[in-house]
Amino acid sequence: MALAHEGILFFDELPHFSKQVLEALREPMQDRRVHIARVQSKVSYEADFMFVAAMNPCPCGNLLSSSRECRCSEREIQRYRSRLSDPFLDRIDLFVTMQEVESDDRASVDSATMHDQVLAAFSVQKGRGQTRLNGKLNGKLNEAEVERYCLLEPEAETILGQAVQRFALSHRSIVSIKKVARTIADLERSDKIGKKHLLEALSYRRRK
Repeated sequence: MALAHEGILFFDELPHFSKQVLEALREPMQDRRVHIARVQSKVSYEADFMFVAAMNPCPCGNLLSSSRECRCSEREIQRYRSRLSDPFLDRIDLFVTMQEVESDDRASVDSATMHDQVLAAFSVQKGRGQTRLNGKLNGKLNEAEVERYCLLEPEAETILGQAVQRFALSHRSIVSIKKVARTIADLERSDKIGKKHLLEALSYRRRK
């Protein structure tokens, strides 16, 4: 984990990693440091990485396929998914379900355009006094900074309150949703987080 500092840590076939390894990720994903304690010493390493993972929807991989039949039982699917604990999953900000590629699929945004949009979003954040050097870009805001920078319009505030009640969102999830919504709003150069920004952020949450 420490070797991925300031880089990307990618886990493919996520449920196949041991539970011990996955649970050990929880602390560095939250605190961005790895702490190792021994009988006579304690060592702490920086581990500020972006965690990215991929997994199939079921053991055979065909659960969401429109052309192939899933061979898994409900019990097998449940056992496969239960390898990932809720506290671990709660530390992941974005969940995206990928669909099968069709022959006529086309990208809605090319890489060059997306690159420019990301740089523009960073510029918006820097304009608010957030910089990478002080660790205050959206993804790394602490709770006090979230309250300062992630301002919601009244309608968005109402929707978030409804989502908290309906989906029993944890405090960590609420903070994560606000940061994601703040970034979506920045991509559109919006001063405040609006209804559509919050709804999109909510769409990226894990479905239980």
